[in-house]
Order: sequence, then C-alpha cells, then structure tokens
Amino acid sequence: MSYKRYTIAKILLPLLFVVIISDASRAQKGSSGRNETEQTLKQPSLVVGIVVDQMRYDYLWRYYDKYGMDGFRRLMREGFLCKDANFDYVPTYTAPGHACIFTGTGPAVNGIISNEWYDRVSGKDVYCVNDTTVKPVGTTSISGKMSPRNLLSGTITDELRIASKFHSRVIGIALKDRGSVLPAGHTANAAYWHDPYTNNWVSSTYYMEQLPEWVQAFNRRKVIDSLLNFPWNTLLPIESYTESTADDNRYEGLYKGETRPVFPHDLPKLKASEPELIRKTPFGNTFTRMFAEEAVRSEQLGKGPYTDFLTVSFSSTDYIGHMYGIDAIETEDTYLRLDRELAHLLSFLDAYEGKGNYLLFLTADHGAARNTLYAGDIHMPSGLYSGGDQSESLHSYIKSLYKDSLLILSVTPHTIYLNNPRIEKAGLRPQDVAGKCRDYVLGFEGVSEAVTARDLLTRDYSTGIKHLIQNGFNYQRSADVLVQLKPGWINWFTGTGTTHGSTYSYDTHVPLLFFGNGVRSGSSLKPVAIKDIAPTIAVFLNLEYPSGCTGKPIPDVFK
Repeated sequence: MSYKRYTIAKILLPLLFVVIISDASRAQKGSSGRNETEQTLKQPSLVVGIVVDQMRYDYLWRYYDKYGMDGFRRLMREGFLCKDANFDYVPTYTAPGHACIFTGTGPAVNGIISNEWYDRVSGKDVYCVNDTTVKPVGTTSISGKMSPRNLLSGTITDELRIASKFHSRVIGIALKDRGSVLPAGHTANAAYWHDPYTNNWVSSTYYMEQLPEWVQAFNRRKVIDSLLNFPWNTLLPIESYTESTADDNRYEGLYKGETRPVFPHDLPKLKASEPELIRKTPFGNTFTRMFAEEAVRSEQLGKGPYTDFLTVSFSSTDYIGHMYGIDAIETEDTYLRLDRELAHLLSFLDAYEGKGNYLLFLTADHGAARNTLYAGDIHMPSGLYSGGDQSESLHSYIKSLYKDSLLILSVTPHTIYLNNPRIEKAGLRPQDVAGKCRDYVLGFEGVSEAVTARDLLTRDYSTGIKHLIQNGFNYQRSADVLVQLKPGWINWFTGTGTTHGSTYSYDTHVPLLFFGNGVRSGSSLKPVAIKDIAPTIAVFLNLEYPSGCTGKPIPDVFK
C-alpha cells in the first residue's frame, strides 16, 4: 500500500467513523477529496513488539481462568486478537521466527533458514547472528560477538529509523542474542542480550563501543543473584494446576543436581551447577521485564518528537518448554508468572507513556509439540526420530551406490547437503544423487516428506507441506534435500521435554495480539500470516514496508 493510499485510509471524521479500506472506498475518497475537518490519528510515541518464545496459541485459553485481569486478559479484552495466525514456512525455530515477525517475510527472502546452518564455502556450521568481525561489549566471551549481518532483508525497525532520518530510537532486548539482534534490525541504536558467563546484559561493537552507564549500573545490581535466592515453588497451590499432568512423571527433564522433576526447585543450590539457570526459570522473564522498563526510563523512549521502537523477547518460556514439555506444571506456572510480568509492563507503560499513546503487539516465534512419551501413553501418533541413525545409514547407502564416501557434506534430521562439485567431477548429476537421497530417507519410519532443492526451484507448490518447505528454502543457504517428519514425531536428544520446528499447527499456530494506539478491540477468525505483522505496523506508522516484505496489512486491526 502506498503512502498516499494509507494516509487517505487513516483519515477520520470527527465522529470517528470506521474507514472501510476496500478499493471502492479508496476510489470514492479520491474522487470526493478530503474533508477539511478530517483529522489524522496521532502517531504512537512508542511501539513495543513482544515475542514470547515457544508460546502455543492454546496457552491463551488453557490458563485463561487463572490469568489476572491486567496481563493476557487485558490484551485480549482491550486489544485485537487474531485467532488464526500462523507461520507459513518451515523450520519453525527461534531465529527464523523472530526474523519473520520483523522483516515481514520468511527464510526464502530474509535468509534466516534456521538457528544455524551448514556453510558450503567454509565447510562449517554458521550460527545465525554470529559475527567474527565485531568485538564483545560488556564481556570478553564469544557470546558478545553478534550482529544482524546474516539477515538478508530489512526490518520494520529499520524502516522506522530510515524514515525518521535516524531520529527514532530502536532497542532490542532478550536473553537470547538472536531474540534481540534480529528484531532490532540493521540500523538499531542498541541490542542487548544475556551473557551466561557474567550473568550481565551485553552487546557488541556493531552497536556501540561501550555499554551506556545505565546498563552498567543495572549490571552492577546483580539482579540475577536476588532472583535466584529462593526456591521456585508454584505461584498457586499445586493442587489447582489441573490443566497440567502430575508433578512427578517420566515426561519431564531435570536440572543438573536434581533426581526428580518436582516442586520446589532449589534454585540457590542449583545455580552452582547450572550456569544458565536464570534462563531456565520463569525469573528470567522477570529479569528481562525489569531491564526493558529500565531501558524505557533511561533512554527516555517515547519522550521525543519521533516514534521509538522497543523489541522484547521473553526467552525463558522456550528453555522451560524444552525441558518440561507443554503439559507440565512448570510450564503452566511459568505462564501464570509471565501474565503478571505483562501486567506490570503494561501498567508501567500506561504511567510512563500514557494510555493510548503507545502501540504494542504480542506474538510468538513458534509453538511446540507434545512430549512423545506422553503422547504415546494417551494413544496419540508420535515418535522420536534418530538423526544419527539416518546420517550413518544414508552415508553407507550413497557410498554403496557411487563408491565414494565424500559425496555428502552434512546430514541432519531435516537437511542433506551434497558435495556438488565432487559429484559433477565424477560425471554424475547432482539432481540424480539428491533424488536418490530423497527416495532413501522417505523409507525411514517417522519421515512424512522429502523434497530436493531442484524441485523447489523448478516447481510451484501452492499448498501443503511442500509449500511451507518452499517458503523456507533459500538457494544460497538451504540444503540439497529437505526432510519433514510425520505429525507428533520430533527430533530430540532425550525422551523428556519437547521441541519444535515442523509444518504442523502445534508449531505454526501462535498468538497474535495488537493493543493500544489506533487498535480496535475485537477478534477475528480470518487466517493471517505472521509475516503480516510488519506491514501492519508499517501502516500504523505511515512507513514503507520492509525491503523484502511479502506479507500484507491486517485490515481488521485498525479503528
């Protein structure tokens, strides 16, 4: 949508009639001209983009009766809920999810095909935000060497910075580096993430030469020490957690030093053997919320003449979900506590920015599958897939066919990279070897689909699993064969807890809530894609869409 069209669409009559943004109404508006009394909505002082790592859509409703009135329920009551919001690509991992939300497009365009991927040039795995050309700031560890350079397209945060001639301020915050760096974009003022070696907030020289004094002061407070000073017990009486499985079961993982996965978890005792303990407790979300509020205060976000943008990703939900699964009391308790963190943040923003002056959205980077042991016990289709077995067997098969053990470069449960120069030198066609690999892995129990890069390049898949695979395929970075498992099957190194990454709704279907300045209250069952968030925010802010954007604005959200 052009700037001119959007401006027309956002003109309000004095009585605040709802503007119908169909082509017909735009044509009528253009023919009649603007009414002199029409007013343009005031721009939000601050945009807050919240991502809850590994939040399934059904968590909004599963724990609804236990949520307070001022967190999730306030967003649902006063904001706009998209009930059928999905990612339209695979893999559904943290880095691609955060990249999609803020670029308005998927891995095929933005290049973030996974949390890490095999690089054919170096022959090594590449971590999505690792950058060896920058130096750590606030730490000496490798965890500070991060930047958005692997992101191939722009973000909505970039568009805001550029349109304001870099007067708007953009700050990204998350315990995970990728949850901070990718949303903040290429032109951000700052991105901060957690360094497990120092338990401090750190950054890199991509953004700054040294931490601002307010960040140093926050780090000196050693907030994590106080947050881990007491055992983790349930927020409510444990017998009231009826939405979850029993506390003591075989489906859940353990902290190092524990023998049973039960409350209370003795955090003061555990922190000596768990260097990343804060991430694996709901108090990591408290730590994140406190730092986000301090960033708003210290940087005076929203107080200048230009709209500012704060991105906040709550990472602890993902760590806890991986360790305990989607049906654990620990997971339920984490969301009940996150609900209180959101209530605190909203109250803070109301007081600091003023009600109605800020615009906020909340979504997730992916969902999660049910634990396979539990799924099996309740007679649901499921299984654990052995990537190691697949790799060993495939190597042996290809060697037996072509008498060469070096035709395959890398194998994971979802990807097969081939040594195409060596294949061609041997007088073979890469597409033929890829086809043999595809046909072979399709015979593995648990595999639903496999597709070659050549098919993805030469065919147009408009529906189904192959459509989502195609949307996640980037020619320069993706594998020669991509593999998807059957519903309920996961590739996971342990039988406890769970993971994500598939094409299925439990991984793709996530919450999407808009709240605040210019947002109408209500909900919709119309299907939307998560890539639609960035262009929707662009419309709110009168911005051009991010450079690689393939999403579309969500009309129902606007007043």
